[in-house]
Parts: sequence; C-alpha cells; structure tokens
Amino acid sequence: MDPYLEAPDIWPDFHDALAGAIRAELNAHLPAPYYARLQMRPELGVILEGGVKRWIVPDVVVVRHPTPAPSPSGAAGVAVLDTPRTTAAPGIELRVHTEPLQHRFVEIRDAARGHKLIALIEIVSPANKRPGPDRRAYEAKQREVLESDAHLIELDLLRGGARLLPYPDLTAAVDQLACDYLILLNRSTGRQDWWMDYTLYPVDVRETLPCIPVPLAGQDPDVPLDLQTAAQRAYREGPYARALDYTRPAEPPLADDDAAWADALLRAAGWRGATA
Repeated sequence: MDPYLEAPDIWPDFHDALAGAIRAELNAHLPAPYYARLQMRPELGVILEGGVKRWIVPDVVVVRHPTPAPSPSGAAGVAVLDTPRTTAAPGIELRVHTEPLQHRFVEIRDAARGHKLIALIEIVSPANKRPGPDRRAYEAKQREVLESDAHLIELDLLRGGARLLPYPDLTAAVDQLACDYLILLNRSTGRQDWWMDYTLYPVDVRETLPCIPVPLAGQDPDVPLDLQTAAQRAYREGPYARALDYTRPAEPPLADDDAAWADALLRAAGWRGATA
C-alpha cells in the first residue's frame, strides 16, 4: 500500500478505484455462473469527536467575505442611524456539501441461483473506523452478513481509527499482531452457534498486499484475488501520481523507521530531492 493514499481528500477516490479493480480482477477469473458487481450505499462522512460532529472528508466550500462598510462621515465608535436603511447588509455566502458519499463494495453473485449473494467484499472507509452514524451502519451490515450464508471479506487498508472487530477474542488477537493493515476472511461454513472461524492477513506498510482466496458456493474451489495487482491497477489508472504531494509527510504520520524507509524510496524514485 501507498500510505499517502490514506489522506482524507484522496481516499474516497481510491476506494472507488480499488473496488472497480477488484471487480475486474474477479470477473477475469470467476467461473460461470458467478460474477462480481459493484454495489453502493450512502455514507454521511460524519464522525463524532468529543460529542461534536465533523466531516471527515474535506469538501470544497465557497466563501465570500463582505467588505466592511465605512463609518458614516468617518466617525469612530458606534454609528447612530437617523433613518432606516434600504440596502441589505452583505453577508458571508457559504456552500456546504449535503449529498451523502457513496460507499462502494463488491458482491459476488450466482446467476444460476437467482443471483444469490455468495460473498461480500467490503473496503473500510475512514468514517467506518470512527464513532458516528457510518460506523454504526457498517457494524449493522457486518452483523447482517455474519448471520447469513454469505462469505465476508473485509479490507482495512487504513492505519487510522479503531478496527471494526465484532468479537473480543478477535480484537485481542489483532492487537497482538500490531499490523498496519488487515484483511479478514470469514467463510459462511465457519460459523457455528458458539464460535466463528476467521482467516487473518496482517500487512505492514512495507509489505506487499496478499493474494487471498475468495470462497464460492458448495464445493466450488476458491478463486484467488491478488490485492496487490488490484491496488496497482487502481493507482495506475487514477490521478494519484499527480494529486499526491510526496514532498510532505504522510497523513496519518508514519512511525519514524517507516518514514525513513518511505523517504528513501521516494528519493530513489525522484519524488523528493536527492539527499544532500
């Protein structure tokens, strides 16, 4: 993973591009009658911090500051008006974003079984990992899938925020891994009354994303999904080489040793000036 892609103003676009690349990779390898498609649900992009709502993804606002009107006759202090004014005072014009974001995910369905949902691949967003309505919506969808007969794959490629782990034992195991990124696979066949089976793929920022198995229905063999290939395809076909400022530190910040590693790579690639 390129940690610079985690920037709040970059991630939504990469999220969509990665979902599209995963769909393409799967459709190139899935046997008939399976197919992968993109679906979406709305996200507010709002998080709660200290009981205060704020947008997690910066949006463009248009603001015009009014020019202060001169005091009558150049007088200082409080102006006293003899007659009512007929010209409206200039205000600050502000445009705010009100349309929800679109959270894209990938579904694998079986055309021969009434387009039945076989597996769901979720890509976690920044708003999912922080308190607020989008986290609650994700957790509700997570519970719904875990209570169904569909497989669930979750891609957490964000270093910031709290992981979306529904069970204390799973949280404890992931805490011990202390990884930057995490992919979780939960097969529908690994769910029983009192336990759940997970396959974990911990990834550090310096490591290649794994090739993971995507389970299908019944005895049909798994299909491999190379996440590194999908991520590279999304990057290559997107605007990121132009949009990202590699001269600045990554956001969220990297650990010191990882920052030094990234700096060496960026200098070798010509994205930063040569070491003096």
